Amino acid sequence: MCFRPPEVAAPKKCPECGARNPGVFKTCKKCGNPLPEAKITCPECGKQMPDSHKICSNCGFNGKPGSGDPTKRMEEP
Repeated sequence: MCFRPPEVAAPKKCPECGARNPGVFKTCKKCGNPLPEAKITCPECGKQMPDSHKICSNCGFNGKPGSGDPTKRMEEP
């Protein structure tokens, strides 16, 4: 049996006070301001979405090739 440590989220910098926070924090440990959520880009349609989403809200891509609707493209730049 092999021990594998949990993945560590990258630290987040508070946009308000500049404090560095552990990546798992939702609010700044110094000022309490909400921290930005990590974003990923859907490989099917190109829309940015929170890293926590498993299915693209724009095209429905779920990680399997061809699962998204190729006719649906993001409307925002």
